[in-house]
Amino acid sequence: MVRIITRLDKVKREMAKHAKASLDFSIGTISGNLRAIIADEDMELKSGEIKSIKIKKINMHANNICFLSGYGSNKCGHTIAVGEPTSLPISMERSADHAMFAAAFNCKIEADDLLGVLILLPVDLTHKM
Repeated sequence: MVRIITRLDKVKREMAKHAKASLDFSIGTISGNLRAIIADEDMELKSGEIKSIKIKKINMHANNICFLSGYGSNKCGHTIAVGEPTSLPISMERSADHAMFAAAFNCKIEADDLLGVLILLPVDLTHKM
């Protein structure tokens, strides 16, 4: 009995790897995911400063494009970009571990603060990159 249960668990894990990811929203025929951009360090900023800040890692599937929500999620300013030290092509699995944050006024960002929202949209590439 233990062998069968163990085998079933392995099959379930393998199926989960290949399952289509669930999508957070759809607009007509367009579906995508939303990811919170969360600070992973404390930082003080002055009005008008733009600084790189560590964020909790956000994984992005291959062939997903990302947009930043234009809605101001943080009263101190806005996230204007996310990324990782090495830029990778859209056709590869990617992640973001830092964000560029533009301060609207003197403020302090604390770890676990919401900095913005990332919108991920799956796309079909029409040519190889």
